[in-house]
Amino acid sequence: QLGPANLADCVDEAISLLSLDRDARAVVFSNHCDREMVVLANAQRLLQVFINLLSNARDASPDQGEITVWAQDNDNQVTIHVEDQGRGIAPEMQSRVFEPFYTSKEPGEGTGLGLALVFSIMEDMGGSVHITSPVHAGETAGTRLTLSLAPANYGAELEV
Repeated sequence: QLGPANLADCVDEAISLLSLDRDARAVVFSNHCDREMVVLANAQRLLQVFINLLSNARDASPDQGEITVWAQDNDNQVTIHVEDQGRGIAPEMQSRVFEPFYTSKEPGEGTGLGLALVFSIMEDMGGSVHITSPVHAGETAGTRLTLSLAPANYGAELEV
């Protein structure tokens, strides 16, 4: 069931849950999403998306690396960016990262289901996900995942 979901709150909750893992790499999560921005989504499933994306970004990042989340409202869609300063994803791997069981992690480190789940959830919510790596031309590091969802608000009747 889709409904209005506060984007910044969802990102905050994912960061809070991920910070409970005291054995994980120490990184800096920065949530720059507008506190008033609301998207049409299933809030619990969107939380799953952010947990997967932020966890992957943390795994790819150097110690104390910054992982930034920000969003922009482009009238008929909200674009959300999750960007890390990690090792990047090779061009030949980018088309495969959303396939189930595909992973670039060491054996035993990951199932290869995280991004496949993200892709499926985003599709179910009428959204999309795209990857850019490296983030800046001419560099080798950094990955940005871009999500697109419909905007929503709390007061109006929602058309589904």
